[in-house]
Amino acid sequence: MPTIKTLLARKWLWSYLGAAAVFAVIAAVSANSFATLSASISFATFYILVGIGQMLVITTGPGNIDLSIPNTIAFAASLGFTLINESNANIPYGVAAGIAGGGAIGLFNYLLIRFILMPPMIATLASSLIVRSLSIIYFRGMQIKPPSGLSWFVSYRVGGYVPLVFLLALAAAAVMQIVLTRAAYGRYIHAIGQNIKAAWLCGVDVKLYKMITYVLSGVFAGVTGILLASFTSGATLSMGDEYMLNSIAVVVMGGSSIAGGDSNVIGIVGSSVLLYLIVNLLNILGMEAGLRYIFTGVVIIGIIFLSGEKMRWR
Repeated sequence: MPTIKTLLARKWLWSYLGAAAVFAVIAAVSANSFATLSASISFATFYILVGIGQMLVITTGPGNIDLSIPNTIAFAASLGFTLINESNANIPYGVAAGIAGGGAIGLFNYLLIRFILMPPMIATLASSLIVRSLSIIYFRGMQIKPPSGLSWFVSYRVGGYVPLVFLLALAAAAVMQIVLTRAAYGRYIHAIGQNIKAAWLCGVDVKLYKMITYVLSGVFAGVTGILLASFTSGATLSMGDEYMLNSIAVVVMGGSSIAGGDSNVIGIVGSSVLLYLIVNLLNILGMEAGLRYIFTGVVIIGIIFLSGEKMRWR
């Protein structure tokens, strides 16, 4: 039977405690607390998906951060919706194209790192600028509307409160948790993140598994782009901007190590819900944008401080 001290040592738990505390405050100041919770987990869905992709990259070691995620989201959604052209019959083709486009950007990121020997953050930032330029050229920065079928799908709530897409994101998180803890892929990227040279000496194909990781990050960003654009009534050039820093924040708040070699899918779910509950609470309280950013930053620092104290002492 785990003690309270043992439970609190689990870094992912702090994000859930934070989410519970913020929801308690929302319940005290708002008469529609469950509606607020429902809206929060709807948007948390997108944090979960991009957070998983970012977490995979971060797990492969220090300096591995995917900065192309925001523009990958916008490009994938624009590409998919252009092919769909508001026709429900074209949804399978457009969704497949958007996801494939995200994966292709992830592969391009890896090729820059592997063959041009660019640091991952520089490579993904350069890739992001190229992708944004392509989006401007081919999609002209215009809002591209989703088909009615996808809009219905992302808006559907089970029991009137629980978004279907949130349940699907939980299912994806569960699958990735199994992959990272039981499959060879999970063992290998953890080994790469902990000591890349030792992993190579043990026979791990470092190049292959890093390539798979960057492709998966692009795929998760592509899925996020399609779903987010369907939820917000269209694909736009700036639709993914907030996901650059937030995709990193949910990973670190969820208990994964920014230094790599330590992933935590369970924590990403909790930190994603927490982050959007904070946004909604501050909106309810009527705080200005500047104050909202400051308060959110303080909460993120506090969660990281509490969950990472043992790691810092080590």
